[in-house]
Amino acid sequence: MLDISDLKEKMILLGITAVVFLPLRLLASHYLFDHWLGNLGIATLISVTLIILIKKEKLGRLGIIFKKQITKTLWSKSAKIIVCTLVIFMVYFGTTILLVDRGNTIYYEDKLILSDAIAQKDVDRVVLEGLSGPAIAHEVPLLAYFHYMEYIFSISYAMLNDATGGWLVNLHLIMFMEQVEILGLLWFFKRYFRPAIIS
Repeated sequence: MLDISDLKEKMILLGITAVVFLPLRLLASHYLFDHWLGNLGIATLISVTLIILIKKEKLGRLGIIFKKQITKTLWSKSAKIIVCTLVIFMVYFGTTILLVDRGNTIYYEDKLILSDAIAQKDVDRVVLEGLSGPAIAHEVPLLAYFHYMEYIFSISYAMLNDATGGWLVNLHLIMFMEQVEILGLLWFFKRYFRPAIIS
């Protein structure tokens, strides 16, 4: 049976964390810090401050809701699903960042050729035959397929990142750090808010 008040509490917490952390990370990474470590530092500082305020009961009803929901979640069956989901998203965001980097380094020449051809609306067979492609030498067919897929995604994501003025990587880096931070917070909460009786 669905508990409406429990669902309402979860939505309140999700909304508050989304409203606080995502804009804060976007602003901090865009205006304050050039390196992702600075971004991690500011978000972690706020998270640890939040945990301390909750433990000292300085956040009133919001602190009670937050502690109740996080404790309930960490010792439920859904905790493993949450951790697996966070890891999957972390792998996705991290892989996208690496693919953009490869598109801007290893496959840079091919990216330029394709970008120019697309800008001039002149993508034809001659242009495609002029591409170097991935370096594949006597590989197992399945590995060659994965190399071609990596090549295609690297160039595509690098071009998309260029088209967005670097915001694709910026947002993916922020989301990657969000997953890392949430995993760290879950671990920290599990140690800090261990209930006396686990129901």
